[in-house]
Amino acid sequence: MKRPIGVTLLALGSGLLALFEIYRMLLFLGIVSFDYGIGQSVSFKEAQWGQAFWALLLAGIWFWEAQGFWRVRAYAYSFGVFMAMFTLIWGFFAVLGGASSYEMETIPWLLALGILLYLQYPGVQQHFIKSEMDRLTPEQREAYEKMAAANAAAAKVK
Repeated sequence: MKRPIGVTLLALGSGLLALFEIYRMLLFLGIVSFDYGIGQSVSFKEAQWGQAFWALLLAGIWFWEAQGFWRVRAYAYSFGVFMAMFTLIWGFFAVLGGASSYEMETIPWLLALGILLYLQYPGVQQHFIKSEMDRLTPEQREAYEKMAAANAAAAKVK
């Protein structure tokens, strides 16, 4: 299987998002601090368990996405679109509600936006579809072709 360079970059971007979520989890647990670069820093004296758990959950999801992109699996395409949009929207509302800052959300926004834009690029979806079709056994391929023929015949009847 030939993996396109863009799909490799998708896996890398998802892995970076997962690592950032691990960093965010450590921040919420009070282990590390976040420095804005202008003299202010964010740190927690007590662990913020809810946010730390949420960051750990998102890290696990992004690692799973990275694995799916690396293996060029079809679920990674559809779920990658969902997770990239979710990351953008969640970050926006976190900033809007005061739970986060622009500085803290910039890295996830840029990575998620890059992933989303690449996934929407024409022809990218076909790499994932072809990869899944190549994994089918001859019996599965025959069943798929029969199903496609039956669907085409049903569409003509209407």
